[in-house]
Order: sequence, then structure tokens, then C-alpha cells
Amino acid sequence: MKKHYLLLSATIMGAVSLGMVGCADDDTFNGVDAPADNAIRFAANTEYSRAGDITTNNLTSFNVYAYTDSSSITNTFMENVEVTKTGTNTWTYSPVKYWPAKEAVDFYAFAPASWVGTSGPLKPVAYESYPGTEDIIYAVSPNMTGSAGMANAQVVFNFRHALSKVTIKMSSSNADLEVRVSNVALANIMAKGNFNFPNVSTAGQPTADNIGTWTDQNTPTPYMYHMSQDKNDIITLTTTATDMSTTGMGMGGAKFLIPQILTWRSNGSGNDTYITVMCSVYDAKTGAKLWPNANTPEENIVEGSTFGDGLLKFPLSTSRFSEWTPGYHYIYNLVINSNEDMGAIEFGAPTVDSYVEVSTSYQ
Repeated sequence: MKKHYLLLSATIMGAVSLGMVGCADDDTFNGVDAPADNAIRFAANTEYSRAGDITTNNLTSFNVYAYTDSSSITNTFMENVEVTKTGTNTWTYSPVKYWPAKEAVDFYAFAPASWVGTSGPLKPVAYESYPGTEDIIYAVSPNMTGSAGMANAQVVFNFRHALSKVTIKMSSSNADLEVRVSNVALANIMAKGNFNFPNVSTAGQPTADNIGTWTDQNTPTPYMYHMSQDKNDIITLTTTATDMSTTGMGMGGAKFLIPQILTWRSNGSGNDTYITVMCSVYDAKTGAKLWPNANTPEENIVEGSTFGDGLLKFPLSTSRFSEWTPGYHYIYNLVINSNEDMGAIEFGAPTVDSYVEVSTSYQ
């Protein structure tokens, strides 16, 4: 029997620490005249990002904590202060704070407000990413000082994305096949963890020291990308990749997930992290069902499936990476190909393509 391959490719974007670069948006919003006092002011701009990400156009507020360090004792200078964008693209907050004399200030900013809240940034911040629809950003500007009359004296933030972004795309380039997909999900994804702000500036290129870290990832959870409630929801694959992140039960959009180790030790058993696809494969000309069939292994059979689908599992860990990193966009391309005498589905070696993108920044 001929071998039939289902090809898996994973696409990854992200930090310059892996040699990736991106272009910044030219739009800069200063919007503050040269001050006549020593009030603390904020301004922001950002690079272009894809839909769903926090960008200049959709960011209307961020929150700030600030601390001074006197005799090795950390003092709260600003506590969860909301900074909002006005109709003239200036950033404002109340009450206005002034630079303290002879003291430096450490600023921590984040958006949206709810993910840090009153817990503050100096200790690990507990966070739950489920259902994966929220993008969160953070920035640190430490050891800042100001003086009266300083032109355009503003705190400059360079925001980074704290989560990993995951997209799933599916296609089939074999004209002899009709592949019908009913469900797509991620399995055993850790939904909870603690985020640790860096204690150095997030300005400039990402490094190991100025990127926030995640610890204590826990609570394995399935994340649904597509779910067919009836036959009208079933997706028939074409040669053009379908973004499964935009389909099914209002679950549109890529998932923003906690960075974590990706395991694949036992073909989708135990704590393995993987993509699960429920589908059926038909002969495009005759309509005869090719898979699943009598030769399909038991582990690929979905007992009680409404549409008689089989189950495919694809490891999230690849030869290129074995964990998700903050600020990276991982695009998994699943290509189902075979022919009219299709038997058991086998897997070819995965390939990985690079996808270039840069974290949001404010300056």
C-alpha cells in the first residue's frame, strides 16, 4: 500500500533574540507641550499588529504602578493609576503626580487593568488565560528622574506581549479528496500561571533579562478553535488554508495562551500537549468515505461521533521549538493529503517556517 502523509508545519514569530526583526509604525503621539513644571507625563506609539492584538488604534488606557527606593525600602509612589487617551491623542491621568526631589522612580505599566489589578507588579501575578481571547501587555521603565522645565518630559514605555499567540490553519491540496472537519482543539494546555515582571527596562531589543517570565503553569485545559453543532458548521478543506481560529460558535480569533513547555512523549496520552482534529475523508468524485474505515486504529476512532469522524493528533512541540515564548505568534499549518485508495493516515516529518512580527511598543 502506498504511504499517505499528513503534513504538519509550524510557523513562529517573535523576539529579536532569535534573530527576527520587524518594522515600526511611523505614527508617534507626543501631544504634550514643553512643560513649565515637573509633572510626570506619558506618551505612546506602537508598531502595527494583527487583529486581536493590542495596538495604538485600540489601546485607550493602561495602568501604572510606580515606586521610589529610599534607604533600601520600597515606597509606593503611584498605585494602579489609570492613564487614558484623549480625543486629541494625548495621555492623561488624575491626580497629576510630580517628580520627587533627589529620588528616582521605577514605573511599571500594563493593559488591560484587570490582569494585574491590585496585586501589583513586584510579586508574581496570578493569571488565567482561558478562554484565550485576551491579549495582555506590560512595560517597565526603572530609575527615572525628571526636572522642572525639561522639554517634553515624559515616561517612555516599551510594551511587550506577555502571552503567546497561537493560530491553526488547515488545507488539503489533493483534488481527489474531500476532507470534512468538525472539531479542532488544543489539548492539555496550562491555563493558569504566575507572571513575573522584569526589574530592568523593557526598552530596546528583547533580551533574557528584560522579558517577563512565567512560573507555576498549571491546570491542563482544552481550548476549542472550531466546533460543529450541525452539518452546516462542518468545514470542507480547500487548497487555500482555512484559519480555524476564525470559525465556529463565535470563537473567532487566535488564542492568547500562557507560555509553557510543550511535551510529546506518548502519542497524545498523559500530559502530552497537542492539536486534536475530528474529521472524515471522502472520495471527491464518488462521495465514498475513505477514512475512518475498518483498518483505522482504535486510537483514531471517535466513539459516538455524530458525524462518524476519526481523530487526528498533532504534537505542538516540533523539531524547531519545544516551548512557547512570550511575544511569539505560533502558526500551525495542517495539510491533509492522500489519494483515492486511502488507508491508515501516516505522518510525514514536520517542517517549520518563520513568521516575522514584533511586540507592541510605546515611546
